Amino acid sequence: MSDALSQLLAKQEILEVVVRYARAIDRLDEALLRTLFHPESTHNHFYEGPSSAPDRLATDDDPGDFVRYAMAVLKAHARTHHQLGNTLIELTGETTAHVETYFTAFHKMRGAGDPLAGPDAFDTEMDFFVGGRYLDKFELRDGQWKIIHRTGMTDWMRLDPPSARGMSALDASVVGQRFPDDFIYQLSSV
Repeated sequence: MSDALSQLLAKQEILEVVVRYARAIDRLDEALLRTLFHPESTHNHFYEGPSSAPDRLATDDDPGDFVRYAMAVLKAHARTHHQLGNTLIELTGETTAHVETYFTAFHKMRGAGDPLAGPDAFDTEMDFFVGGRYLDKFELRDGQWKIIHRTGMTDWMRLDPPSARGMSALDASVVGQRFPDDFIYQLSSV
């Protein structure tokens, strides 16, 4: 295989990890999210510590890893939608890469009356938007590209009163759900 083809295949595999991250976060698919990180991967994106350490004990002050932190935070939102933008993949060696991915994330925050609302909930639902970039270091091990370190950069944030119109008129079968109820998990049986 040519060197150029090998590089293209590596970049495609890395891009698929980045895209699977968006699915895992928005569907609250913990198992999928854990597959994207090497065991000693670290995180610095609203949480600083191990990315995925399922055996690490959680405490009142520390959820133990980013995956548990993200699952807990995002459950306080009725829905989320991470839109990925520019992705620049720079192969820095045969088994290493630096990746910068722009993102825009929408979060429908639950209102204070919702039993699943977080401690910082407002009286009503709120629309919370974040724009930023994932700065990832990737490594290839045992034939798999995975994240070894992620730093999340926040470029802007916006918090607005809810503005969704028409969502209640949609048939439930076409509204995005969380794992395992979303249609994406039913595709193999269709």
